[in-house]
Amino acid sequence: MDLDGTLTLSRNTYELSAEALLALRRARDAGLRVVLATANGLDFALAIARYLGIRDVIAENGCLVYLDGETHELCSGDMSRVDGAVLATGAVAPSPQNRCRRFDLAYVPLAADALERVRSAVPPGYVVESSGYAIHVRPAGVDKGVAVAWLCERLGVPCFQVASVGDSDVDVGMLRRTWGFAVGNATPAAKEAARVVVERPSGLGFREAVDIILSGGACTP
Repeated sequence: MDLDGTLTLSRNTYELSAEALLALRRARDAGLRVVLATANGLDFALAIARYLGIRDVIAENGCLVYLDGETHELCSGDMSRVDGAVLATGAVAPSPQNRCRRFDLAYVPLAADALERVRSAVPPGYVVESSGYAIHVRPAGVDKGVAVAWLCERLGVPCFQVASVGDSDVDVGMLRRTWGFAVGNATPAAKEAARVVVERPSGLGFREAVDIILSGGACTP
């Protein structure tokens, strides 16, 4: 499951939804192995996961996977030159988390056309996406879907037996790879990638998705 926009009250706040937290607890109590898949940096994601009662984390949009106490890097390369090119546009400000990020760098837009200007500044071989909360730049070839596939292989679980819930463009790979649920206020790309689009937004939509999953609704072709 994604965090921002999925477990929160809406897509423009960081406040967690009480309904989503209760649904998450029901999923864990039912015996499901729950993984947090977020665009956030690993340190921040692990802190949140601890209080959510979650062991495993996909961070930096798939670049890092924390599984059974070990961190695995699925991305590689030095992001310093790319960071310099992005900041030189003057269209964004760096996320405070960038000091702890390794591969997926996040930026706060300062201009209406910030996404386009960043894309123009970044050289080939990198992906530029918006999560709705920030603009993200990372090496091409890895996303949340790639990280989920890596997890499935390591855990010996077919990806078609995995359900995912998300809300934004950075969740597309994960939603396509699994039995994907998009919350009601998800981006068009996320909705198109998902198998199921629930009616309710953000945290309420997550609760709706968990209800379907626990009822067996995600097991029907």
